[in-house]
Amino acid sequence: MMSRAKRGGAAAPARRPEASPSTTDAHPGLASAYRLARAHRGDGELFTLLISDRLGSVAAAAGIRLGIHPSVITLVDGVVALIASAVVVAGAGQAAPLWAPGLLAFVCWQLAYVLDCADGQVARATGKTSDFGARVDVLVDFLVQSSIVCAIATVVERISDVPVALLVVFATTWFVDLITWVLSRADGNVGHSFTSGSGGIVGVVKLVRDYGLVVFVLSGWLAIHPQSLIVPVTAFTAVHVAFLLASIGREAWLSMTKGGRP
Repeated sequence: MMSRAKRGGAAAPARRPEASPSTTDAHPGLASAYRLARAHRGDGELFTLLISDRLGSVAAAAGIRLGIHPSVITLVDGVVALIASAVVVAGAGQAAPLWAPGLLAFVCWQLAYVLDCADGQVARATGKTSDFGARVDVLVDFLVQSSIVCAIATVVERISDVPVALLVVFATTWFVDLITWVLSRADGNVGHSFTSGSGGIVGVVKLVRDYGLVVFVLSGWLAIHPQSLIVPVTAFTAVHVAFLLASIGREAWLSMTKGGRP
């Protein structure tokens, strides 16, 4: 899942082009660095905009102030998430309660997403965007999200009596947002209208697919009541499958009605 559509990605375009990167002051104060980061924030759904992206600006301000390269922030994001996921996988095989691994996952997965929002802000604010940084960002995102899916699926499989097919569908459809984002970047975001708009039903569906909110719910559920984790897993899987089928239907219809026209 990447419902943030790389809003904080290292290669994403600046939200406000008129606020050009400032490189005259290599080490601005934290307040100035925060304003600079906010001027280069990305877009996102409600949870991401109100919480993750704002916290990302705080982390970005520290990164700008200390002169940390955005790719370093991206790598730290990956390490933080992987450690938490490994602890959850290890804890799932033990007789001890999962509240401690779940709490660690709740904190670390959210922190990783905050850093993921921060790296793009730092890159754009300091003029350090590059194709290489964008690739690192996407690859680390894939690694992080794979580890989260692995951790959640491991807990569900060991605690609940569920069909393996459900876990496979959960794992594979989780990445539908990543695929649609790559496609939208390839065509300049001309297509894939299911990823645009924010009102009405579309807004609700996008909120359900907001990566920050999804990880918040799953990790919180893991910490509080892992025995019923199958409930949000099934719900999010249903949303992902519906979105995938709707996207396939839309693109197929456009391919048959518009052909090669943009």
